[in-house]
Amino acid sequence: MEAFTRLAPRAAHALKFAGLVVAALAVVALAAVAAIVLWLRTYTPLDTAGGGFAPGPGVGAVIEPAVGSAGKTVFFPAYRKNQPFVASFTLHNSGHFTVTVEGLSAADPESPPWIGPQSLLTTDSVSTTAPVSHVRRFEPLSLSPGDTAVLVVSFQLSCPKRQGREPSVFSDSVRLRYRYLRWFERTQTVTLPFAVTLRCVGGPLATP
Repeated sequence: MEAFTRLAPRAAHALKFAGLVVAALAVVALAAVAAIVLWLRTYTPLDTAGGGFAPGPGVGAVIEPAVGSAGKTVFFPAYRKNQPFVASFTLHNSGHFTVTVEGLSAADPESPPWIGPQSLLTTDSVSTTAPVSHVRRFEPLSLSPGDTAVLVVSFQLSCPKRQGREPSVFSDSVRLRYRYLRWFERTQTVTLPFAVTLRCVGGPLATP
């Protein structure tokens, strides 16, 4: 009985210590899971690094690169009312998982002068350095890790009715919606390798 009495506190202490270890491991595991989930929810695998690009019809001028353009080629579309401007770019999946690109989140139109990406298209052309042609409606596109695809973005252009000196505006990014690992959906801002600058009558150059 005396030996049992001496061992009881030790056993209780061991159980308490084991409980603390298990609790600590559970906290660490939960923290790791939370970190992984957070990382997956902020996963941004899409880029255009090193990819080709080309303007569509209606480009008034191409400057490679313009002063103040951060080293980017700048397209200056010839403005025609209700006529969009399109340009191709190469999208790259630099991540570790297959990504399904669902489409583009269109920019909200603002008061003119204004330019913004409004829709995503695809092209039959395999060249990313030739003028865009044979475009068709975009369908969800799966990109495996390391894969690339040539896409076409359509920009809406808007100039004011009045004639005068208006500031120039530009756009150099798109917001793409995509899915990965079945449960995760996200919208990522992808910087384009070029800028599209809209100059209404008398407008100075914009600085991307």
